[in-house]
Amino acid sequence: MEKLKKEERREIFDFVFSVLHKTSKKLGVSAYIVGGAPRDIICGLEPKDIDVIVFGQDYSTFAKIFISEIGEKVNFFKAKKYEMIRIILSDNLTVDISPPKSKNLIGDLKRRDFTINTLVIPLKDPKPNILDPLGVATDDITRKFLRTPSDPEKTFSADPCRIIRAGRFVSDGFFADEKLISAMKKKIPSINSVPKERQGEELRKLFLSKKPSLGLFLLRDIKFFNYAYPKIVPALYKDQKSPYHFEGVFEHCARVVDLTPPDIVLRLSAFFHDIGKAFTEKILPDGRVVYWGHEVVSAEIAEDFLSTFKFPYDERKKIVFVVKNHMIYYTSQWSDSAVRRLLRRIGDDPELVLKFVEYDIKALKDPSEKLKNIQELRNRIYSEILKLGKTKIESPIDGYEIQKIFNLKPGPLIGQIKQAVINAIVEGKIEPNKESAISFIREYLKQIGQDSEK
Repeated sequence: MEKLKKEERREIFDFVFSVLHKTSKKLGVSAYIVGGAPRDIICGLEPKDIDVIVFGQDYSTFAKIFISEIGEKVNFFKAKKYEMIRIILSDNLTVDISPPKSKNLIGDLKRRDFTINTLVIPLKDPKPNILDPLGVATDDITRKFLRTPSDPEKTFSADPCRIIRAGRFVSDGFFADEKLISAMKKKIPSINSVPKERQGEELRKLFLSKKPSLGLFLLRDIKFFNYAYPKIVPALYKDQKSPYHFEGVFEHCARVVDLTPPDIVLRLSAFFHDIGKAFTEKILPDGRVVYWGHEVVSAEIAEDFLSTFKFPYDERKKIVFVVKNHMIYYTSQWSDSAVRRLLRRIGDDPELVLKFVEYDIKALKDPSEKLKNIQELRNRIYSEILKLGKTKIESPIDGYEIQKIFNLKPGPLIGQIKQAVINAIVEGKIEPNKESAISFIREYLKQIGQDSEK
């Protein structure tokens, strides 16, 4: 199915429900939509994940019939470790079909993660009808109260990844009671029994929640990072001795996460951008505290963390790029060549970097002047882009052409010439075109005693 627009999702949900109903009726089985979809509907949100449990019939047969009834080609796969078939209808909607966790519906619901996920929609009904078999889900959703339908320690023992999920619901405004938090602290050592990829999926949802800092602070306090990713531990409670910041390293990063829109690249860039300060702090002889090179260390940690938790390569690449290049100390005194040098550095995606820098500035003590500066810098960068006709500053003549035109052999000299051309463009000495580059190279070779043009 084609990628869905937000306004189409409920219409698509109704279509998917009708196909599920038809499948259930065709096979004569009891089946239910459970968990997130009915909860989201109660909360006034659009369902993104539809979980279906099937009684009295092989769930894979149900899945096959459902796929055939959809009427068009869809992607699906069977989870290796878990009894579940995931059908990907679009970027915004998946259907998971699995057997129940118990012999009856009540038993199944008591084995689920949280009471707010124990609502069901029977597929025997021709229209969606939300039921609350345990009699607690609707009230807990209304009160924003997070608890488990059974003993929380047993609930987390059954699937420790639910601990991260709890952090996500806290980030969405749910209140976790002390009994739940106590169980999370007790069971967090078992988190590494869960594949890193699954942990990463739950972390993604947390970072895309309403206020991620709430869940991040909870995960920090129950020592999630100590067990799941100990390399980050030195940054968890590290103070920032900076005249521009008023929070610790972790607190500042989490607050910038909250300031950014729900875009996974921006939010993860925010989380990692200053983490390296915990590893680069130096006290100068005059007493000043500096964090030189922290952006490089932060980028290295981001790359390792995101690789560990199996985030997609294209996201990792963008996040690491932003983190590594977020330190921009612009003032109006910058020369045009300084602006071009910056463009040379961030030319792969200047707007992404500048957008992030804006959110980072908003988390400072007094952001007003720096926000004006960054807008001025943006204007100057785009003025340079108009002059250059592109964002990335490159040599307008490649190595093969240099060899052919100037009768040179392959070697380090070719790279040296290309870099000299780029530097000349950055410094405004030549225009960014081939003719100017050839003229420049001709003079450059004369200066270094390599005048061997044909």
